[in-house]
Amino acid sequence: MSPDERVHIEQEYARDLLEIVEREPSFLALLRVHERLNELFQQHQEALLEQDIVRARERLVAYERELLAHMHLEEDILLPVYARAGAIPGGPIELFLGEHRKMREFLERFRAALAELEAYPTDRRRGIIRLFDEQTMFKHLVEHHDLREQNILYPTLDRITTEAERRELLRRCLDPYRP
Repeated sequence: MSPDERVHIEQEYARDLLEIVEREPSFLALLRVHERLNELFQQHQEALLEQDIVRARERLVAYERELLAHMHLEEDILLPVYARAGAIPGGPIELFLGEHRKMREFLERFRAALAELEAYPTDRRRGIIRLFDEQTMFKHLVEHHDLREQNILYPTLDRITTEAERRELLRRCLDPYRP
């Protein structure tokens, strides 16, 4: 995919996401961000399959940048609002923060593994297999985290906020995607 094609797709994605929120302001719209993150990670893994370590690193950097931005918004904007709901079974704030911390740790290990793949190309195929094994655990963590957000965090935020507050919070969360 050329850089121009990538920019076009990203602009289209941003436009779609903003339209969804305008029509019906719900935090569940943020699940589209999760879909985008999953696609970026998939592109990283496809590059690994092709043993294109440079492209795999580029895609991982893009994924990490967007994931960290998303987590930052959740931690700084959404979780303080979520705290107003009180104790939620299956969804304490500490659990979300702990999962974010684990994701950051995984990403650190992935960067180190990519550097090792570049430094020792003779063992590249086995190194990629080891990396895929570790990424499987990461993907399970992300999947469970996303489900917790889909089933607990976002519906709770929708329940405890007014429409005006939801619109403002979503605007702040989606500002990075505005063209």
